[in-house]
Amino acid sequence: MSVIVPVYNVEQQIDRCVQSICSQSYDNLEILLIDDGSSDSSGSICDEWESKDSRIKVFHKINGGLSDARNYGIDRAAGELLMFVDSDDYIAADIVEVLYGLLVEHDAEISICDPVHVSEGESASFCHVEPAVVLNPYDAVKELLYQTSFLTAAWGKLYMASCFSKVRFPIGVLFEDSAIMYRVLERAHGVVYTPSRLYAYCHRKNSITTSAFDERHLYIWDICKQIESRYANDSADVRSAAQSYRMSAALRIYLNAPKAGFESEVSECEAWIRDHSLDVMRDSRVRRKTKFALLLFIACRPLMRFVYGFVDRWS
Repeated sequence: MSVIVPVYNVEQQIDRCVQSICSQSYDNLEILLIDDGSSDSSGSICDEWESKDSRIKVFHKINGGLSDARNYGIDRAAGELLMFVDSDDYIAADIVEVLYGLLVEHDAEISICDPVHVSEGESASFCHVEPAVVLNPYDAVKELLYQTSFLTAAWGKLYMASCFSKVRFPIGVLFEDSAIMYRVLERAHGVVYTPSRLYAYCHRKNSITTSAFDERHLYIWDICKQIESRYANDSADVRSAAQSYRMSAALRIYLNAPKAGFESEVSECEAWIRDHSLDVMRDSRVRRKTKFALLLFIACRPLMRFVYGFVDRWS
């Protein structure tokens, strides 16, 4: 089993991350630390870990971004199973044991758990929740797009390496997980999801997910178009799921993009929201906060923007 950790300028967090992996109750691991051209001491810290644990392999490469580092790890992983851990996050001591057990028990190819969201200075409170849910790939894609259970993130999941055959993360863009995760799920004959919270997702100031809106954030709109096109000839339920996912992206861009410099993109999203809001609101599987946002969009857009400032986007 191979655990792939892209590393870039995380000298304050990398020890905690690697320690959590090395301390797993399931210890038959290959741990790949991909130093993606760090300019701080992250690379040397990785080297120190390699000297202490024979399971660790360190690779130093020119900076290419998160996707490039993950792909680099995939291409060099020897395990039949893959897991991704971001280097500023950490994991519960039994996450591998739990997810591997679910794969074996349900003869699945992907197992998924939930994250614990951790702010700076906090510690994660991991927990186990029953029962697990077994899904075929078709239903797993719908769950992904409706965003009512597991996330599109690559982390927090255990995969048969074959699920990434001919699939790689797109380089140089945001939302790289959204761009491929539906394709990865399609390649699994079975997917099992546990709501157990076993992955500590750490929110840092000035991280990619908290950075100011720029043109990179528009890539999600193109991804949504690709998803809708992929399922255009499928049944109505998966088309509705794709529409729900696109609505979330449209609202995200409409509410976050500055009008100066993004006039056409904001106008396109505004028109799309207006044209599809009723269909999405009629869909019983759409998240309540999305429906509430659409009600405010129709009734009072200034109030919508005010309320949005208090919304937890991770809930």
